[in-house]
Amino acid sequence: MRWLVTFVIVLAMLGPAAAAPLQVLTRDGGPIAGPAIRHGESFAQARGTGVSVIQRPFSGLYGEIMIGFVTGRETADVLIFPAAWLPDFAPYLSPVPQALIDSPLVQGIHPAYRDTLMRWQGQWKAVTLDGDLHMGAYRRDLFEMPEAQAAFERAYGRPLAPPRSWTEYGELAAFFRDWPEPAGGALAGSFEASAEGGQRLWYLFSHAAAYTAHPDHPGHFFFDPDTMAPEIDNPAWRRALREYLAAVATAEAKTEGGSGLDSHGVRSAFALGGAAMAIDWTDIGLVATDPDRSAITSDVGFFVLPGSQEVWNPEAKRWDSLGAPRPVPFLAFGGWIAAVPLGSRNTDAAWDFIAWMAAPERANEDVTDGASGFNPYRLSQIEDFERWAGLMGERQAREYLGVLRESLSSPQTARDLRIPGYPAYMAALDRWIGRVIAGELPPAEALAGAAVEWDQITDRLGRASQRRHYREAMGLEAQAP
Repeated sequence: MRWLVTFVIVLAMLGPAAAAPLQVLTRDGGPIAGPAIRHGESFAQARGTGVSVIQRPFSGLYGEIMIGFVTGRETADVLIFPAAWLPDFAPYLSPVPQALIDSPLVQGIHPAYRDTLMRWQGQWKAVTLDGDLHMGAYRRDLFEMPEAQAAFERAYGRPLAPPRSWTEYGELAAFFRDWPEPAGGALAGSFEASAEGGQRLWYLFSHAAAYTAHPDHPGHFFFDPDTMAPEIDNPAWRRALREYLAAVATAEAKTEGGSGLDSHGVRSAFALGGAAMAIDWTDIGLVATDPDRSAITSDVGFFVLPGSQEVWNPEAKRWDSLGAPRPVPFLAFGGWIAAVPLGSRNTDAAWDFIAWMAAPERANEDVTDGASGFNPYRLSQIEDFERWAGLMGERQAREYLGVLRESLSSPQTARDLRIPGYPAYMAALDRWIGRVIAGELPPAEALAGAAVEWDQITDRLGRASQRRHYREAMGLEAQAP
């Protein structure tokens, strides 16, 4: 027994056992995982609790998290995942502590990213770390060339300026595709993602948002909110898909092997001066103005996602005129959020780490480094002109922040799809759109096929419950059964 007494004495001399490190599960790579690792190191130094970041490929992240939930064998204390997955994950997550909800940290998040994306079925389940929306970028030097201005006005009867509508956007893309670039070589009209697995669906959604946002019939973006019949094969979506494909075609000469660009390729290729315009997440502002990554740093301008003068009336089955182009900004993807599973071994420390990571002094670094995968989401970030001017230059910062503020304050800002079964819906649509891009199917046939598959998914998950969830996601009042 002498060895046992000695062991107890040694333990007493060492003090309390070190707490097990927190396990944080998220996607792999520099974006998203990078900030978690960096802030985990500073958290460990400040709190004395280590943080181990488990990285998984994006394609397998949803499945691994869900399998852990349904088997009861999840190992992570903190999950960082896309906001669109919250409807599926919410039943397995701990509620956000009320003190954190009431704190300046949470109340300082822009309402567009707080009030919807952090809640499901009226319960606070996660904390936003990222704010996503699509915006436009353009080469100011090309738009300000006197020769280009004169040629464009002769061709289209209006001044050369950033697009207000998708029709104008398409005309501009075609014009610059055919315009001889001053430095020589083929100039793309506009860059948009079209590569498989490269976020192409959100670019299509950005085109569709303006055509589906009827002011008298809200919520008809993806489904009929009364019946859950898919809307993705109606004339608005067919028009959006045709125009998206036309925009992608204006860049074919600038993409290797015709495989198209992913979203990272869009912002990188645009920063090298390869296109007159681009549609992308707001990361493009930092990449295109970074002298280490861009050849057009002082020649970049930004515009709100184009809109439309016409909108599809889903009840009357006709196009209605709005009198003037109306922008419909789109919260593409929504952003990344952090949550704590019910099975976390240390719930208090897990929420403490999330609050640490989301604190303004660290969040401000994340949204301004251009490589974190996190975009502005706090009210203070969107008003911090001096910080952005120091990174981009005054003119670029003023325009960039102006686009963010206008997009987030617009009464017509469109929400992304966010219902149970989201990955299944997205995978089905992406598969059919891929067949169009590959030249196997015409757009109308592909959208019709995707709509049939969406109906099957809805029936499998329960049409009544999916209708209730969809109405909540679209900000509509609950409907009687």
